[in-house]
Amino acid sequence: MGKGENTAKVSVVMPAYNHAKWVGQAIRSVLQQSFRDLELMVIDDASSDTTWEVVQKLFADTRDARLLPARHDQNQGAPATLNEGLQRARGEYLAILNSDDVWEPNRLARLVDYFERHPADFVGTDMVVLDANSIPKESSEPHWVTWFEELKRDYASHGDIFATLLRGNFLISTSNFFFRRSVYQGVGGFSELRYVHDYDYALRVLASGFKLEFLPEKLLGYRLHGSNTIRDHPLAANDEDMRLLLAWLPKLHGMLDVRRQESLTAHLEDVYRYSREGWMTKIHEELQEKERVLFELIDDRDRWIAERDQWITDRDHVIQALQQKNADLESWVADRDRWIADRDRWITERDGVIEQQARILAERDGWVAERDRWIGERDLWLQERDALIDQLRQQQQALLTSRSYRLGKALLSPAHLWRRYQ
Repeated sequence: MGKGENTAKVSVVMPAYNHAKWVGQAIRSVLQQSFRDLELMVIDDASSDTTWEVVQKLFADTRDARLLPARHDQNQGAPATLNEGLQRARGEYLAILNSDDVWEPNRLARLVDYFERHPADFVGTDMVVLDANSIPKESSEPHWVTWFEELKRDYASHGDIFATLLRGNFLISTSNFFFRRSVYQGVGGFSELRYVHDYDYALRVLASGFKLEFLPEKLLGYRLHGSNTIRDHPLAANDEDMRLLLAWLPKLHGMLDVRRQESLTAHLEDVYRYSREGWMTKIHEELQEKERVLFELIDDRDRWIAERDQWITDRDHVIQALQQKNADLESWVADRDRWIADRDRWITERDGVIEQQARILAERDGWVAERDRWIGERDLWLQERDALIDQLRQQQQALLTSRSYRLGKALLSPAHLWRRYQ
């Protein structure tokens, strides 16, 4: 720790809001500094993502007493969160790191050493631009990089940091702020500005007579991503920047030489151009949005027309199918009527056949009755014949056994006749 009891040499304030993806890397980049005599106050400004859970886990895992986490119940904004951290800070030097940026491992050691060798009060450094995945992205941010390089060349050409700062905020971010406690005591906290509170603070530092310097060493990793505050609403950021510069104009009386006036004029012209381009872009985007909505309506209309045409085609097919079914039905009805007529004719013919069969059956029944009578008569005749035959047989038998028959038979015998005529 530091020279005094419970006092760190450097106090680092880290406001955190909805940076769960990067806050762990930001915290580690502070705790892993080669310069160890520090305290890190991480203040979660009521994040709606898992930022606070990441901070708590890192605190539990590292058990590093230098890490001092805190959390707001309600979102208060970056300026208020920064001011809270600065009020709690105990270090001789004060530094800020936003929860989506990172420091090079030797940043604090380099800046503390520089302050102890030079009479500087406030220092910013060069930086590397990172993307959301911590990969350097200068090539993918050509306009931003060109603007920043022009500001650095401007400063290198004359060394008047006030003139370059009036040309544009080339400190870029509060993550680039490293200053003595005396600066905070003299300037106070941040103004309630959403987008340019860092720029306003740097101007106040210079206007208060403190010595602000820039080191051309890349000791900061500044992250550009889709949810950067200033990228959230660029027109609002430009508007706030313009209002800030206009508010500073009366305060700059007596501090402006020709170079600074030219820088301020160029900055105002840039802001005007950016605002105009922004408004034109916004108008273009609104027109594009209207076009998109219109084209969607046109597409919907065309789809509706196509659906209607398809519906009409389907309807016509249904009508044709119904007409065919009607034709088939009519044909079926005609076939049915013919079948009914044929059936009625067949029924009539059947009834005639039945009547004829009935007559035949009646005749057959008469014939059967006559046949039965005939059979009865025949059976009676047969009985009578059989009885007669039996009677005749009996008579024959009686005759054959009679004496007269035997005598007559003997008389007629051929042997008897032969002896008679001998």
